[in-house]
Amino acid sequence: MTNTSTLDLILPGDEPDDDGQDYDGLSSPERETLAEAAGMGVRAAAWIRTLAERQGEEDNRRSLERYARAVERILSREIVTDRDGPLEGQLLYKLDAANFTIRLWNASGPMDLQPAEQVALAAIGAATASAPGLAANRALGADLPRVIALIGHAMAVGGPGCPR
Repeated sequence: MTNTSTLDLILPGDEPDDDGQDYDGLSSPERETLAEAAGMGVRAAAWIRTLAERQGEEDNRRSLERYARAVERILSREIVTDRDGPLEGQLLYKLDAANFTIRLWNASGPMDLQPAEQVALAAIGAATASAPGLAANRALGADLPRVIALIGHAMAVGGPGCPR
């Protein structure tokens, strides 16, 4: 059995084509980059959840937990080659910076977030929102590593406790 990527084993009979593309149309480096994106999504979501746990207000906590779930889902499951374009709809709305920068209508106070944490959250959301469109542009190998790096830099800006 030949292992050509970190995401899937290629079973006998499903070997890559001569052009280096796997059965799903991705090259091994692209598949590895997708695995890196998924790992970064898990790390970013874990950090966001630590911010959620710190919130004294339940509505603020839930808002950050939704943000974390959206980041993790998008970076691990929404970067697909058959996407027609950028991410749309409810999932994209969950990445809006208004979810943590303005006082929620049902919360009695603002979120307990430092300015650097807000900047990191905004950068993570913007970078995450841009990632699914890269597959439509066939830019996974070239641009997705930069998006992943940006999320890592954003977490570094976010301060202590950010997994890198």
